[in-house]
Amino acid sequence: MTAPEYRTRIALLKKELARRGLDSLLVTDGTNVSYLSGFTGHDSMLLVTLGHNYFITDSRYIEEARESIRHFDIRLVESSSYDTISGIVKRARLKKVGFESMDLPWAVAGRLRKSLKDAALAGQKDIVEDLRAVKDSGEIALIRNSIRCTRKVLDELSGMARPGTSEKALAKRCEIAFIQAGAKAAFEPIVATGQNASRPHSRPTDTAIKRDGFVMFDIGCSLQGYCSDMTRMVTLGSVKEKFRKMYSTVRAAQEIAIGKVGPGARASDVDGAARSLIERHGFGKYFGHSVGHGVGMKVHEGPTISRISRTRLEPGMVFTVEPAIYVPKFGGVRIEDMVLVTDRGCEVLTR
Repeated sequence: MTAPEYRTRIALLKKELARRGLDSLLVTDGTNVSYLSGFTGHDSMLLVTLGHNYFITDSRYIEEARESIRHFDIRLVESSSYDTISGIVKRARLKKVGFESMDLPWAVAGRLRKSLKDAALAGQKDIVEDLRAVKDSGEIALIRNSIRCTRKVLDELSGMARPGTSEKALAKRCEIAFIQAGAKAAFEPIVATGQNASRPHSRPTDTAIKRDGFVMFDIGCSLQGYCSDMTRMVTLGSVKEKFRKMYSTVRAAQEIAIGKVGPGARASDVDGAARSLIERHGFGKYFGHSVGHGVGMKVHEGPTISRISRTRLEPGMVFTVEPAIYVPKFGGVRIEDMVLVTDRGCEVLTR
């Protein structure tokens, strides 16, 4: 990311602060700190005010911060973070300080509230996360790079799926392949064969792939700070007709859901389109999770593509479309692709 891109993000955040009636926001979530500043270290926070930007860290990271960050006033924590924050708040005469209520523990927020004295502390949810849900061109380019890496590893694993090979062996090879490519697994690879695939987040076991069987691969990597996430089904020999019916239903559900993606569309309608088709084919009770989730700096972020979501899709949003059917004691089918909302519709990034 470039300095102008970070400044744009901060400007958008300040616009939202003003809309919410806040004169500042304390950013403590590590991913959000990185998103707004570019800093990739730990134990650091931001205090973004309507007029100034502060980066707060301790002696372990102060040198790195001073070398890499240009658009923040860098402050060293000398005694405690509470003293540093309260000192800035007092000097800047801030009256209403927002904080990330889903990240800051209750006890920490309580102590901070006491240290601020004359300033009110107001919990905020998803204020930076909502900005992150809409990707800029630089982020989209990095996501494409991550997808290319995952697609290559997925092709390798598909070729290794032979009778007698265990789930654990394939999962371990996945992690190694990502490292060799200069990336890392964004989550524990899901490699599930046979009835193990009926568990959405099945963990790899010693179970071996059987002839005339199937394998679910759900993998993704983190490369240059951005993630990817794909699920594919691999079959060996002649699979049962029940599996074929499940697969064709899931594929059709995914296609109809992708067809609903576009600017202004409701995320709930995307979910509903896939869910309705699966229900019409008699598999409704075997599909419980949402149809998709955003992917970016984290493998699970906004927007959520679910039946209860109130999100309206915007150009720049990147998320998965992953309908599924899970039949206990038999197995499951999930097909997962990542899509980008464009000005005119959507682009499937993972095909």
